Amino acid sequence: MAVMLRMPDILAERSRSGLLRLTKPHREGLTARDVVLDEGFSSEEAEAILVMVNGVQAEPSTPVRDGDTVELVIQMVGGAALE
Repeated sequence: MAVMLRMPDILAERSRSGLLRLTKPHREGLTARDVVLDEGFSSEEAEAILVMVNGVQAEPSTPVRDGDTVELVIQMVGGAALE
């Protein structure tokens, strides 16, 4: 089988595939971080990308299994201070 990958426009435009949705072949030992790096993002960029596996936030070392759905999301940090 394969892994279904989804990402927003801003990430798709910068990715290796350039696609919002795609199916990628699964390989033994695949992790959440591998999916990000395989799409051409640098290690530094990978720090700003949140990975969801089957709707659950994943750690970089989280295994990605055959048939999983992986979504890449930009992490938003900061905001205005409340007074």
